[in-house]
Formats: sequence, structure tokens, C-alpha cells
Amino acid sequence: MLPQIPFILSTLSAAPPKLCQDLRIPVSVERTTTSEFHNQTYNAEILYALAGKEILVSNTYEMSARLCMPENQDSQQTRSDTLQVLVHGASFNKNMWDVQYKPETYSWVKRMNDEGYPTLAVDLVGNGNSTFPDGLLEAQTQMYVATMHDLIQKIRKGEVGGRAWDKIVLVGFSIGAITANSLALQYPNDVDGIVLHGISWDATWIYPAFLSGLQGPAQQIDPDKWGGLQPTYQTQSSREGRLVACFAGSYDPDIVEYDWQTRDFDTLGAAITFTYHLVEAPEFKGPIFLGIGDRDSTFCGGKFCREQPYALYNRFPKAQAYDIKIYEETGHLILYHHSAQQLMVDTIGFLRDQGF
Repeated sequence: MLPQIPFILSTLSAAPPKLCQDLRIPVSVERTTTSEFHNQTYNAEILYALAGKEILVSNTYEMSARLCMPENQDSQQTRSDTLQVLVHGASFNKNMWDVQYKPETYSWVKRMNDEGYPTLAVDLVGNGNSTFPDGLLEAQTQMYVATMHDLIQKIRKGEVGGRAWDKIVLVGFSIGAITANSLALQYPNDVDGIVLHGISWDATWIYPAFLSGLQGPAQQIDPDKWGGLQPTYQTQSSREGRLVACFAGSYDPDIVEYDWQTRDFDTLGAAITFTYHLVEAPEFKGPIFLGIGDRDSTFCGGKFCREQPYALYNRFPKAQAYDIKIYEETGHLILYHHSAQQLMVDTIGFLRDQGF
């Protein structure tokens, strides 16, 4: 069964630009527990299953995605044999990668397409225009890992966008990066390279910082807009909470309002589970890049980052190559800060150096 997408979400995505196409991709998961959890209310058994990285419900979902191709695909600069798969953070959707406020500065999709890279930006299930299942039992981090694995297998087989790519680079922000981290543990051969934005493995400030975002049930925060959602779907209740969660240091004040107006949802299931997926990936052997703001209090274990990002070496001990960049005067949402352009330059340089 495919749970329905709230009608209001159809207005959140702009029409696809030239050389882009919107896709709806079926992805499936199979229950990994012996217990039956369908339509069950929250209890300790559910918590233990989620902590154990279990899939609680078998289902098939539709994952919304946008595939954008470089304009000059026949030029010498094109890198069209490498697909960048872009995975957003919690309370975002695929549109965060193609910012319409000053896109020449902040749009990852535009910059990467200009450099010759095709991009596939996805809505995690329970976000954007993807299926909205149970926000506790289904829309949780292990389900994100399993559905991304299913998607990547379809990409490898040429079932997405009508062609196959030689190489796949997974680019993730926040919970998207955590999903990439856990995918590298569970399926180390899925992707050829990984780019992480806005995470470390220091969990000491994660939940205090998360709570400071002042999230609540989206249906209560804006009943006219989100009243059809389950109470397990949540978002920031105030601009101040969103600002604390995402911004610090040097940024354009106008992009803060853009971010507020385009914010999406988190789920209770994701909030409970995401720290369980900050893991070691001992068998991933591709190159890995990590970019983080020096004032990302969520993942820096305090007001400023210190040694936390360098845990990357221990978490990916067999990686082919590493690059760690810490951006000054930058908070959690790196791509919406003045350091956005440098983040893109550094990533492009790293990918080129690694043959992508």
C-alpha cells in the first residue's frame, strides 16, 4: 500500500528547470523483526527494535527525486559518467540542493551541473513529495538506509532516468550524511565515493541542540497547511528555533527567511534513531570528504569545533582518501552560509583529484 502524500506538499517544489526531470521511484523494504508492529502504539519493544536498526514494517513507497543533467554534456569538461546522489537533512527536502534565492551562490545543483556532474536530489520517504508513511514505525533512519540501498541498486541497473552511470557519489547533509555513514557500514560497495556535510561522531550536544530547535507536531504548528499530517511529523515552531538549529557566524539574513518558508519535516522515528547510525564503516574503501562549520554546535560538542571532525579517519579506516574541511564562521547548514561557494570549490577539487 502507498500512503497518500498530503496535497499541500505538491506546492513545495518549483517546476523542474531545463534539463531536469522529476521522477517517482518505487522503493521497498522488508520487515527484519519477528514481532508485528503495524499500527502499534509506542512502547519499549518499539524503542528496542529501532535502537537495533530494525525495519519494523514491510512496505513499498514512492521516492520523489529530481534528475538534472549538465547543459554541455558533450564538452571536454563533462563528468557525466559520475552521478551525484543528494540526500537532504531533517526538516528539509530535495529543494535544499537547488536554492532559488541567489542560485548562482547557493545552488549545489546549478554549480555541479555547470561543472559537468549530473545530480539526483531525492526526498527521503516521509519528506517533500515522497510517500508519507507512519512517522514512528516506518519513517526512521534504518528505513532511510534500506530505501537508499534499494534506490542505488536501481541506479546501478539503469532503472532511474533511463541510463546507468559508471560511478556514484553519495552527498549527504546532516541526517542525510548519517544515512550515508550507516549505508557505508551495511552496504560498503554501494557507492564509489561519499561527501558528508554537517556531522561528526560527538553526540554530547546533539540532543540539547536538537531540542533547542523548538520542534513540535507540524499539524499543530500550522493546521491550515499541515493539518493532514500525523502528529509524529514535526518541524520548528518558531523562526528563533530554526535560526538556532541551522545558522551561526556569517550568513545573508535574507536566506534565513527563505529557509523558514521552505522548511520541511522531521519525524519522531528519525529523531529517536539517527544517533544509532553514527557508526564505524570498516569496509568502505572509497574516498570520503567531510565538510563542517566551525560553529556547528549540534555536532561540534560545544560552541566551536575542535578535534571532532578528525574522527573521520577512525570511522572509515580503509578509505582510499580523506579530506576534512572546517569552515570558519559557519553553522550547521553550511550550504546557506557565506562559505557555500568554498564548500563547493573544495568538493569539486576533491572529486576531480579522486577521478570523478
